[in-house]
Amino acid sequence: MSASAIGIIFLLLCVILFLAVRLSGRRRAGNAGKAGDARLKRIKIVSDLVGTLIIVSLAIGAPYSLAVYLGWLPLPPGHKILISPHQLYASASDIPENVMALALVRWGLGVFCALVIYKLFRLYGRGIFFSARNVLYIRLLGYYLMIDWVVIYQLESLSREMALSCTQPVIGLLVIFIAWIMDEGRKIQEEQAFTV
Repeated sequence: MSASAIGIIFLLLCVILFLAVRLSGRRRAGNAGKAGDARLKRIKIVSDLVGTLIIVSLAIGAPYSLAVYLGWLPLPPGHKILISPHQLYASASDIPENVMALALVRWGLGVFCALVIYKLFRLYGRGIFFSARNVLYIRLLGYYLMIDWVVIYQLESLSREMALSCTQPVIGLLVIFIAWIMDEGRKIQEEQAFTV
């Protein structure tokens, strides 16, 4: 079975899963007594859906991309391995060792980021929105953006074609700042709860 056929089957399964969860969510939300309960149920349904999509994509995509990077799977005709914007390789054997090491670091960072997002959405699904864990996960996503940019910078410097934007680290700093604001708000809310 070709990679495009697997991709189409995966896409169809995702659409079917989405429609099934959406229909069951409408049924459940329609039976809810309070508007707040209905909102929490919708958040739980969407969070469960996002979590499921992340796990399915990790289960299929992470091993596949790792196998392609390491040369265990042949590339379909006409396809190339994209490591960074200026590094395209016809096969895994063409990738220099230092580029391969950085590519594997980016792969690991991507898997880590997907797991952090999964854990964050699990908290949302349980109705936990402003806990210390939420703040930690959001902060980790900001750090991920900054570290990934550093790795991309290293890859670009190896290709001798520097066309980097500073958008990614700026967004990473903004995400860390938002996490800090959430944490301060959480602390203020906890202090008010103790004083009342």
